[in-house]
Amino acid sequence: MKNKILYLFLGIILIILLVFGTYAWYSYFLKFNKNNVNNDNSKNVNTTVKVGDIEFKEENAVYDDDAKSIDDIEASKVPEYKFKIINNGNGERGYTVLIEDIPVNLVDDGCSDDNILSRNDLKYQLYLNGKKIKEDYLSSIKDNILDTRTLKTKETNDYILKVYIHEDAKDWIGKHYHYKVVLKK
Repeated sequence: MKNKILYLFLGIILIILLVFGTYAWYSYFLKFNKNNVNNDNSKNVNTTVKVGDIEFKEENAVYDDDAKSIDDIEASKVPEYKFKIINNGNGERGYTVLIEDIPVNLVDDGCSDDNILSRNDLKYQLYLNGKKIKEDYLSSIKDNILDTRTLKTKETNDYILKVYIHEDAKDWIGKHYHYKVVLKK
């Protein structure tokens, strides 16, 4: 009788240890993988990047989980992605701002190749220093180049980028699009 109670007690302790051990292992590796994904995806965190004398500085990074198709007039309600390009050098400097797709394997939100939005379904608006300078479909962007400019010494260009699903898009529900903005000298 004592042996049965002892074995039962040890069995319960073993099950409890297995459950807590599995939970601790899962929690550790889940947090580790999420941190690695967020470090690779610079769009999700505010960053400052320097390329020579030119500095790229995010003011706010946005990701709209509740995206819906809208017309061009309603685009004013789209969350803004703001960033600056600053010339810290002693002379004029040229730069190029690119928009690049983030591969689905670097995003941890259930995204797969089957539920990626086409650039043909997405439009963008690009503002420079408060003025709209471009508006078109993402698919019309050549070589991923959003803008190319030259900055004088100690000047700053303030950008706002809005990316949204256009009202003409078909079959967009439950689909994703992830991008990052990159500075090139």
